Formats: sequence, C-alpha cells, structure tokens
Amino acid sequence: MRYNFNRLIDRKNTDSYKWDDTFSNFGKDGVIPLWVADMDFPCAAPILEAIRERMEHPILGYTMRTKGYVEAIIGWFKSRHAVDLKKEWISFSPPGVIYAINTMVHLMTKRGEKIVLQSPNYGPLFDVVKKNGRELSVNPMICTDEGYRIDFDDLEHRLKGTKMLILSSPNNPTGRVWGFEELSRIGEMCLSNGAFVISDEIYSDIVFSDYKHIPFYSVNKEFADNSMACYSTNKTFNLGGLQMGTVIIPNPIVKARYDEVMNIAQTRLDNLFGAIALEAAYTKGHDWLTQVIRYIEDNRKFVEDYLKRNIPAMKLINGEGTFLLWIDCRGLNLTQHEIEDFFIQKASVALTQGHEFGENGASFVRMNIACPRKILKQALNAIKQALQAIN
Repeated sequence: MRYNFNRLIDRKNTDSYKWDDTFSNFGKDGVIPLWVADMDFPCAAPILEAIRERMEHPILGYTMRTKGYVEAIIGWFKSRHAVDLKKEWISFSPPGVIYAINTMVHLMTKRGEKIVLQSPNYGPLFDVVKKNGRELSVNPMICTDEGYRIDFDDLEHRLKGTKMLILSSPNNPTGRVWGFEELSRIGEMCLSNGAFVISDEIYSDIVFSDYKHIPFYSVNKEFADNSMACYSTNKTFNLGGLQMGTVIIPNPIVKARYDEVMNIAQTRLDNLFGAIALEAAYTKGHDWLTQVIRYIEDNRKFVEDYLKRNIPAMKLINGEGTFLLWIDCRGLNLTQHEIEDFFIQKASVALTQGHEFGENGASFVRMNIACPRKILKQALNAIKQALQAIN
C-alpha cells in the first residue's frame, strides 16, 4: 500500500497535546507546533483495521498478553535488527519507557548514588535521576562538523564510583546513532566500573539509510547481563496515546526483580488497544515504516537545503536517525531568552528549546519534522520572515 504523508490532517480540537495545548506550554495559541515528538501522519492501515475489528465486540474488559503478541515482538527484532530475542528476556511497561527507567533506577541504585548521562539528552531522563535523589553526573558530548561524539576521557573519569549509566540510543535530540565501537567502549567502561546500563532505544526503528541501529545488549553477553533496553511502538508507529513499553532484560536475576515490582504495581495486563496495535504494527507495519523513514529523510534534506539558502545563521547538526532535528542557533546572536521569544512571539513556531536537554544545549533548538512538508515549509518561511523583520 502506498501512503500519502503529504496529506494534511486537522488535529485541532482532538485533545492533541501537540496541537491543543500550546497556550499552557508556550503562552500563545496559533503557533505552528514542531515541538513534542508526535507525528502528524496517519497510522498504518493494518493498525487501524485491527483496532476497528476489535471494536466490533461490545466488551472492552481486561486483556492479557497473547502468544501472538510475544511472537510479534520477537519477529520484529529478528527482521528489523537481526537479533534473536529470547521470550524469557521480555518484560513490559504499559505506562511507557520512562516508567520502566524510573523503576530500574529505584531497583539498581540508592539515594545519593551517582548516575551518568550524556548531554544533550532527553530532559525527563535528567529528572528521573535528580528527582529521585540520585546524583546526576553529566558527560557533555562534543559537537563537531560531522555531528556529536562522546568524550570518552571525560566518561571514564565520571564512571568511577558510578552505579548506573543511562544511554539514549539513538540520541534524542541530536539523532546520533551509536556505532559498534562506541557501544563497545561504553560497555567495557561500565563493566569495569560496576555501572549498570539502561539503554533507552525508543527511536531505534527510525534510522536513516546507510546507518544501522545496534541494540546495546547484542554487542556481547557481558553487556546483555549488565543492562536493560527499552522500546516502544509509541515513536515508531505514532501510538503515543496508547502508552506501550517493551523492556529487554537478559539477566534473569535483574529481570525477576523488575517483574516483581511491576506486578506489585498491577502492570501484568496491557491496554487492550495498545496490545492489538503492537501486534498489528510488528507483523504488518514494515512497509509503512519504510515509507515513513524515506519521507522523514526527504524532510531532513528539505530543511537542510532551506536553512543553507535562506537562514545560514541556523545550522543543522548532522544526525543519522529519529524524526528530530538539532539546530544550532548561536549564529542568530541572540540570548537564550531572546531565542525563545523570537520563535514563539515573532515567528509563531513552537520548537523545543535546547536548554531543556542540558546546559550545553543552550542556543540550540529541537525541531520535529514528522509532518507534511507543507507544514515544514510554512514554519521555515515564518522563521525567515521574522528574521528579516528584526534585522
């Protein structure tokens, strides 16, 4: 089936967090929303068909995870990432990935103990550390002309006496897709320092051509036994409203502890439509995803070319995956407050401000490009015109 991602779908007044909640987030209505990581594309037809079919039954009671559900997960990882998952490695987090990470932070660390994260990074990961009374140790990444890279000298120093590293793979917001050698160095450093690894791989399915996502636990058995990896159909198939999370924990002792806590929290059952959507996505969604990735790549190229031609003061940082762009705005010669004011008040474009991803994200912005190209063009034209008006 051929999907039309240029199709404009009106999401206003649908209780959309992205479209209907801009005033409380930005203090202004009517902005073009390119912020929260939510696609403006219709879901894959097989997912919608499976949900419609289930809605023909009048009872929407508790649902269990079926054999087909688990087999769909195993089959997806085999075909998409060339890894052989064992069903006894698979756990779940119906509330989503952050809930799983929060649970593991409580299981594997104590208050006051140190946890390392790279920066820039997804803001709620910092909160999971700090708001749980753990010590946050930030490993600032190095921005180069080729994109971001890890400062391994700094990382080695920070891992001393550390109990955990939370890895964003691929990285949100920079779009870096970590290679085998990088993952190997991270894993060896964590093993030698006794630091457990949580690998947030929620964007692992959205990787551009010529690049490949490598699950952290697949590098070697030692890494697998010292890690947890988190996945979700929420980003891959734009199912955020269904709140699904799949967790891979190869270490049986750690997995038993995790499962016990999740059972206490009564997460043994899934959202009915989330379970149906996951199975349909992982068994029949390959074609939709392939087309989405191609469209997102073209969107990225469109933005890159537009900025070079029309707004050279904004520089797109090279990335290899996700549907998020990391843009350097230091060339605008504006303060952080002025950058925020410019995009919202002058251009009426809602982006995620870089300081939310760590101190070294100041004067950067994150742009969500999972939308019809007409919306992207409208937003970029608005930014260009607003810049011309103040210069």
